[in-house]
Amino acid sequence: MCKQRIIRTRLGLFAAFAALALAACGDNSPASSGGDDKAGGSADPVVLTMANTADSFRFSPAVQYFVDRVEELSGGSLRVEAHHEWGNFADDAEQQVVRAVAAGDANLAGVGTPVLDTLGVTSFRALSAPMLIDSYPLQKAVIVSEIPGDMLAGLDHAGVSGIAVLADGLRKPIAVERPLLSPADFDGITFQAYRSTTYADAIHALGASQSEAIGPHRAAGLTAGEIDGFEASLNGYRNLDITHLAPYVAANLNLWAKPVALIANPDALDGLSDDQRGWLMQAGADAAERSTDLVDGDADLVADLCAAGARFADASDANLHAFQQAFAPVFVTLEQDPQTKQFIEQIGELKQATDPGPALSLPAGCTGSADTGDTGATGSAPPSDASVAAATAALNGTYRWTITKEDVLAHGAPSDKTPEGMALFPWVGTVTLDDGIWTWPDECDTDDCTFVVDGDRIVFDWRRNGAVLEFTFTKDADGTLHLQPAAPMNHGDVFVWSTKPWEKID
Repeated sequence: MCKQRIIRTRLGLFAAFAALALAACGDNSPASSGGDDKAGGSADPVVLTMANTADSFRFSPAVQYFVDRVEELSGGSLRVEAHHEWGNFADDAEQQVVRAVAAGDANLAGVGTPVLDTLGVTSFRALSAPMLIDSYPLQKAVIVSEIPGDMLAGLDHAGVSGIAVLADGLRKPIAVERPLLSPADFDGITFQAYRSTTYADAIHALGASQSEAIGPHRAAGLTAGEIDGFEASLNGYRNLDITHLAPYVAANLNLWAKPVALIANPDALDGLSDDQRGWLMQAGADAAERSTDLVDGDADLVADLCAAGARFADASDANLHAFQQAFAPVFVTLEQDPQTKQFIEQIGELKQATDPGPALSLPAGCTGSADTGDTGATGSAPPSDASVAAATAALNGTYRWTITKEDVLAHGAPSDKTPEGMALFPWVGTVTLDDGIWTWPDECDTDDCTFVVDGDRIVFDWRRNGAVLEFTFTKDADGTLHLQPAAPMNHGDVFVWSTKPWEKID
């Protein structure tokens, strides 16, 4: 029996309106979607569930390509249905995903290969060895070689089957107070990276402590001063929308790669027909071949990130060499495993034969000190200054605004414009402001959500998610608010918060 499933995808932080109504049939079992048999006959699409720790596939474009390619190759008779935010942003969310696939709670997943070494799978460790894969051309050479295929066999130790290994964005160090351009800059700081033995060894080799917080917990740690820096691809950094929390990027330091392993439940694979398995494996191979091109967009992201407040700096050749020396003990440990040593040597040979390509070009004005736009909002109660407190209280009330289909089309909002997506409009937003606390049904209803007013500026702080949104505003005689972004902001947030005036209804 068919059911209607709503899949929410966040654009910026608050584009909750951008949901797509997708028809889905059956339960999580691939055989549940209608009369499939081993010969490949099926009246209804077979739906495979895919666990994903993030809020969407915007962080993993190669995985999104795989999902789309499965449907394309099968003519729609085999589909992949994503289940996002699996693990609820726990430190071990990716490990939870692997266990879920092994247990059959999900049919498929894409997980970062570095996390697998915490689950007894050591065959992928060479892929995330520090500064080994340090360019996109090299990553592509590795992904299309025979190396990933040899590594996939090791997934048996985790009780899952491998489909393919996909390229992902190379990881750079991003920091709160200054760019991390030498090993000495890491000494004594707390640096966030995903739970991985290889990552932990590399971070400790630099004299730093590791935080494993992810998602909103990472943002909260940055806000509270508990995390000093983190590793991310530039695409991930852009999508996290936290340049205001950590603006400094080491442009020419690629710490390590974080490829994605596409994994499957063995029984789910066995339950598919030969044709269905063939489509799945072909989609994986096609995604692997395309993956580097899909993630190699750093040159185009620099200007956007700069406009959002990020500032870039290059490490000197001497400091890059110092990093390699600092990481030498990590390679000694890795190469104690003969298979990992062989993979490191094979990647090293590819590195010798591969042109790394041009360095990132840094536009004028994208270097130097960052303007953090500090407004006094800290995620706690509003400042005690009487004038600011009075201005904040003066906006107390409940506000409502409506976004229509015409608004979506006119403003080029980052929303799906299919008939199914447009059917969700008009969309109504409702926010209550109360003495420095703001509430938004289904989005924020705790004192983690604060705001402060200073003159014609209003700053909304969502501490739990590390979001700070700053606007200038005008107020009509009837209390209606007109908001305009006062600082660089994700387009989705601009659209949701300030496309229409906020009418005061209470």
